[in-house]
Amino acid sequence: MQRIALARAIAINPVVMLLDEPLSNLVPKLREEMRFEIKDLQKKFGFTIIYVTHDQAEAMALSDRMLVMNLGVVQQVDTPMNIYNHPVNKFVFSFIGLSNFIPVEISEGKVYVEGARDCGSIPAEIPGDIKEKEMILACRPSEVEFTHGGGLKGIIKRKVYLGDLIDYRIAVGEVEIRVQKNRRKGLLKEGDPCGLKFNRLQWYKRED
Repeated sequence: MQRIALARAIAINPVVMLLDEPLSNLVPKLREEMRFEIKDLQKKFGFTIIYVTHDQAEAMALSDRMLVMNLGVVQQVDTPMNIYNHPVNKFVFSFIGLSNFIPVEISEGKVYVEGARDCGSIPAEIPGDIKEKEMILACRPSEVEFTHGGGLKGIIKRKVYLGDLIDYRIAVGEVEIRVQKNRRKGLLKEGDPCGLKFNRLQWYKRED
């Protein structure tokens, strides 16, 4: 039925087409196939699509430009790559892609996970105008590495097998940090100690 509705809309040769959650009721495999069909049709006939979705992967796969809204207020308009790599605030960071938000405390120019100074510091550049109680560190689970020595100390609290990926939850004191790694990079067991290295970190206000 959704394919027929799409065909009817295309038949009138539109200049602009509005699609509001067009794939929301499809099973995952068919939803992925339809993404490619919609993109191919748009390229073939050259019309513009305004596409509304809450599916992050769908938005990233289909769009040339993305607009992220929160409670009716525009947060950011940019390319998918820039929105993913350079989100303007905490909401956009959390909405597009998986995210960790790490409460921190600063002492003598070093950054520590809140309440877990004995786990070591996080190498992070501290902005000159930062107000400690108002800020939080953000990172993607895919941008955290396990280290063989050194790094932020943690314990593997839980792991979930996702096919090619292993999803880890790391306890650093009372704070939980999510890490996703390719299963071919070696497996750690629940309860194992580990060290964490962060490849990319961003500062945001806690209340954003």
